[in-house]
Amino acid sequence: MRAMHAVRHLPGLTAARIGAVLFAGMVVGACNPAPSGPTEPAHEKHLTPRLIAQRIMYCDDGSRADVDFIDDGLKMAVTWLPRGRTEILRAQRTGEEFRGDRSRAVVAGGSIAFTQRGKIRVCHRTPEES
Repeated sequence: MRAMHAVRHLPGLTAARIGAVLFAGMVVGACNPAPSGPTEPAHEKHLTPRLIAQRIMYCDDGSRADVDFIDDGLKMAVTWLPRGRTEILRAQRTGEEFRGDRSRAVVAGGSIAFTQRGKIRVCHRTPEES
């Protein structure tokens, strides 16, 4: 939530600039070693034929999401664990937000801010330490 609060109060930054910074953070974050695999299968194989990266995201509200970046990196398959339906989100260009039928997502380094039905849910690559 702190990240979204900070982003909303940055003077003079346009959505495109913020998106470009967030995407750059995602690229840098992808250089880190891959986290251990999920303990439960999340996506059906036909939905992710060309997997680039898979992340289990831990959200501030206690929920978890399996996020796969697929194809050219402009597609994201999101499944809310443990048994949510997979939604494919797409970005038109590098640095823009990902959009789907029910959700939107903005990537910032190791975090992703999801918007669903007006509700913002911020998720991180690993659970935050207490």
